[in-house]
Amino acid sequence: MMFKYLLPAIALAGSAAVTAEEYQLFTELRASHIDYDSDNTWSVNGSYFFDKKQTLGPLDQFEYINKVTNVNAAFSRFDDENFWAVGGEYFAENNLVVSARYTENAGFHATTVGIGYLVSDDFIIRAQAAKPEKGDTRYLFSASYNHQLQGNDYVGFTAHTDEEFDQYGISSKYFASLGADRFIALGVSLKEDFDRSTWATNADYYFSKMTSVGVSYDKDDNYSLNTKHFFNQNWALEAGFGSNADTSDAKVYSLSVTGQF
Repeated sequence: MMFKYLLPAIALAGSAAVTAEEYQLFTELRASHIDYDSDNTWSVNGSYFFDKKQTLGPLDQFEYINKVTNVNAAFSRFDDENFWAVGGEYFAENNLVVSARYTENAGFHATTVGIGYLVSDDFIIRAQAAKPEKGDTRYLFSASYNHQLQGNDYVGFTAHTDEEFDQYGISSKYFASLGADRFIALGVSLKEDFDRSTWATNADYYFSKMTSVGVSYDKDDNYSLNTKHFFNQNWALEAGFGSNADTSDAKVYSLSVTGQF
């Protein structure tokens, strides 16, 4: 039902000199309650980078194109079913990028492998093959470009498609410092999914590098509101609320704890 798709959306800016922090390990524990059917869900995920990732000011904002080898894992439970995944990326010295991911959703599994090339620090291209437990292998292609502005400010673009152009789209993100330790991050995406067009947008405003509020909205009238605060350099608490403008009883409440080290 629609809440299985609404929930991940709630869960998936003049420059100023700021002190950058560095992290290699990221973890999150999230719990959510769906008011419509009184269902609860929880998830835990983590990523480890083999080199330090430097913040752009806010403690949860990093470069648009990742260039650091990493491994990651995630587990969630929803509607009495388990969902989990493991994966990683390897960035070789010759600029080749190799990736792999294994997912299992409610008893069905899929394997994805990919290869890419880091054309420059601001441009990467990728090709992936996704093989589900049953069905044909799908081939996916993407390219991401980062246009660096003043200081840490940037505009990033990502385009993707499958091999038959049944599913394709483009997304963009703008990040900028507003001065006085304030920042803004804006995102927008447009997708075509088997002749169905969708769009989504989101915005985050940072009162400081440790505190932010955010909103999101999409073509199906799903929206979310959230606030996040880092109590120190390592631990943050985030609270969120999501609903649908046309279905007032479709409400999702979420709470998460994030650790960065």
